[in-house]
Amino acid sequence: MKRILFGSLPVIFPMADLLIKNGNVVFPGRGVIRAEIAVDNGKISQIGTRLELKAEETLDAKGKHIFPGIIDSHFHVGIYRPLDQDALSESASAVAGGVTTILSYFRTGRNYLNQSGPYETIFNKVLELSRDKFYSDYGYNLAPVTRTHVKEIPMLASDYGVTTFKYYMFYRGLVLKGEFKKGAVEKEYLLSDDPYDLGHLLNIMNAIVESNKKSSTQSARLSIHAEDAELIRATRDELNQKSNDLSPLEAYSRSRPPASERLALIQAAELANVTGCPVNFLHISSETALSTIQELSSRYPNLDKMTEVTVHHLMLSEETDCGVLGKVNPPIRTSKDSEALWKGISEYRVHTVASDHACVTREQKGEDIWTAEPGFAGTELLLPSLITEGYLVRKIPLEHVIQLVTSNPAKYHGLAGRKGDIAVGYDADLTICDLEQKKTVDHKNLHSAQDFSPFDGLELSGWATTTIVRGNIVYNDAKVKGNPLGRYLNRSPQAAM
Repeated sequence: MKRILFGSLPVIFPMADLLIKNGNVVFPGRGVIRAEIAVDNGKISQIGTRLELKAEETLDAKGKHIFPGIIDSHFHVGIYRPLDQDALSESASAVAGGVTTILSYFRTGRNYLNQSGPYETIFNKVLELSRDKFYSDYGYNLAPVTRTHVKEIPMLASDYGVTTFKYYMFYRGLVLKGEFKKGAVEKEYLLSDDPYDLGHLLNIMNAIVESNKKSSTQSARLSIHAEDAELIRATRDELNQKSNDLSPLEAYSRSRPPASERLALIQAAELANVTGCPVNFLHISSETALSTIQELSSRYPNLDKMTEVTVHHLMLSEETDCGVLGKVNPPIRTSKDSEALWKGISEYRVHTVASDHACVTREQKGEDIWTAEPGFAGTELLLPSLITEGYLVRKIPLEHVIQLVTSNPAKYHGLAGRKGDIAVGYDADLTICDLEQKKTVDHKNLHSAQDFSPFDGLELSGWATTTIVRGNIVYNDAKVKGNPLGRYLNRSPQAAM
């Protein structure tokens, strides 16, 4: 409280750390109103049309929109670069795009730390390398690679608050140096002697279900990268005979056809239905995959599932002129597939949109589509892509577009009640956005350490102008501010209290 004298009578005004005025506040899935937001001790303390209080700092958001901080729920920190170095540059890119929470995937084996062993040891190393290196808040989704990891799932959920795990279906027959090598995935890529097959997937699902039963409030989920390796291998062998007339992106997409997504989705859904394991279907890339999920919804009406698409599968196509730089798994598809994904969003059949961000260099990409490293950066373009193509072009309601990157990922990743919405008591993670601001994407102006972007040349509107993490302004005036203050997110319900 602040006391001011008027004549002989003291007048007391409530005080706040931060007051945001004159903005159009977007409540995910509910609507947009003109309102003011007060922040105190890192939390949203008041929301109203005319707040009677004083603040240490005031932001005028006139003409702009205020969103909950964006949650990028599919990210890869440290996959191609040292983890601590990557966290600094790529979380800076994230907050410059309005992202206040990063949920990064991690697994043992090649890339990342290039180590194998129990997560009880390795994950502590990950957390130590991460400390004081993120501008955003952050959490990790872990892949159980070995039998030991499967046994560790209850401990990881209860002690570390890891509520999302991952299984890569196409690792059953992985491409190594441009060739499929049967049996090589465990020893050469995952650095393990344990089998990585459908039996391993079944064991992971059972472990997650048992872990959830032990906690009345815990709901861990399994994320699925759905591509079938055996079908890819057969298609790739045939394609090698007649791929000369195809562009790199066309050839790569044909080598990992939508039918491989369909088959993997059916397998995963069958096991999830048998076990009762909640599943997240990651980076759905094709019309075939999306329609398959719709079929599975009818076949398994009680299956707890989430459908995710990525910004690159929405914004890029085989016709995009980026060649090998656009290699990613699953591949970039046709413009028809992109339109089907946008339709899925408008019809509420897609639940979250993420970047699948992975910083990689031109040198690591190389010149050959078959041996190039997959993935690229995209987190900074997540919000303006959705605003431009979702809201401005396709007229999808703004509160629905924003729901895909705020309250929905919070719901499916153990952050509901803390992040992903604008409500009293929530973390003061906020993104102020100018819907009228238009820029042409140029990787030189982005904040990632990546030295290219497949999105270069796209004209996008709706860029973040201010990003706030727990009441701290971390991006403003086109600059990342201060030191990294991101905190690790233990997603167990007890940790949120």
